[in-house]
Amino acid sequence: MAKTFDLSDFSEDELTALIDEATSLRDTQRSSKARELPKAADGSKGQDVHDPNHGVITTPTPREVKEEGPAHGATA
Repeated sequence: MAKTFDLSDFSEDELTALIDEATSLRDTQRSSKARELPKAADGSKGQDVHDPNHGVITTPTPREVKEEGPAHGATA
């Protein structure tokens, strides 16, 4: 549903400023939406595990524990 705005009293400079601001806002919203994850069938968004800021705490693999454990006081 489109809204109607009365812009007839705006000067050319005011209209130009309004258009520039609206274009900037639209570009910001588009780039923000492009970064959002698509919704799953159940409506959840989940996490992108390839995003370095997704907050997962990794666990060491058994090999890492075997190799690095003694350096941290672990015994075999």
